[in-house]
Amino acid sequence: MSEKKYDLIGFGDPFLDLVLKIDKLPETNTNCRINKYGFQGGGNVPTACVASARLGAKTALIGCVGDDLFGKVGLSDLQYNNVDTSKMSMQKGKKSNFSICVTETAVNGKEFISTPGDFEEIKAGELDEEFFKSTRIMHVALITDAVAKACDMVHSAGGKISVDANYYRPYTYDYYDKIDIFIGSEMYYNAFCEDKKLNPADFKENMNLLKSFGPEIVIFTFGEDGCRGVYEDKYFEIPAFCVDAVDTTGAGDVFHGAFDVFYLKGFDVERAALYASGVSAIKCTRPGGRSGIPTLKVLEKFMDSGIIDYSEIDERVAHYDKGITI
Repeated sequence: MSEKKYDLIGFGDPFLDLVLKIDKLPETNTNCRINKYGFQGGGNVPTACVASARLGAKTALIGCVGDDLFGKVGLSDLQYNNVDTSKMSMQKGKKSNFSICVTETAVNGKEFISTPGDFEEIKAGELDEEFFKSTRIMHVALITDAVAKACDMVHSAGGKISVDANYYRPYTYDYYDKIDIFIGSEMYYNAFCEDKKLNPADFKENMNLLKSFGPEIVIFTFGEDGCRGVYEDKYFEIPAFCVDAVDTTGAGDVFHGAFDVFYLKGFDVERAALYASGVSAIKCTRPGGRSGIPTLKVLEKFMDSGIIDYSEIDERVAHYDKGITI
């Protein structure tokens, strides 16, 4: 691809996450102690952007927040992670997206409690065409009319579109033909198989069916079972890395951002997925969706030796442990 201002643009609205670690959810009308808590920026596309920027890519995010405290903190966190927020819309008098992410250590459980903001979404007629033409890849999740139009703008300038297909939304993914890099969750895979009346054990055949709808690359992540994918006439399986995981929040999000970075570096699809799996594994060894995201240097050492250098990562953990900072 020709030189562009950005390697990756994300089109999605940030969340602010309150990350809680407890022993177990309390019974009704009882109290429980919070063992650890912290605020981190969240949202699948924004967190993918953070992973991309941490790995050295030139990254920007377009989306909306309110002008409340959560919106201001969310933008501050993106800027802390070197994500360009110049195209973000902060709307006066509006609330931002907010999520509570709960880790239950006694039962190895995970819950998310979230609420959307009340801001106005970006409309198709408000898009800056030159901005979208200035990226090598645009990463998206929900494909609204505005996002669909932005996809066309990116494609018109030779860029690619990657999608985070976390939840199965047939009405949204009628846009398969606009997607070049499709990366879905296990939840999406199972729902896709059920909808199409497919045998879930036929991974290669099922992924090639989805690929026939438009994407060049189809990958699904399966948590502890690693990832599987198809591209060209190839099928691959990559086992998950074995690490001391403490929090899987954002694991899929950072996989997406990392995959796009290594794809842009010229890695073949399987190697890009392997390195993205490494980024995701390292992230899971620290709390929240963002504190454990490694730099390229940390990742390369892990890929070569299996050793994670936490010196810089734990400085980030300390930053997030301070609480709300702007």
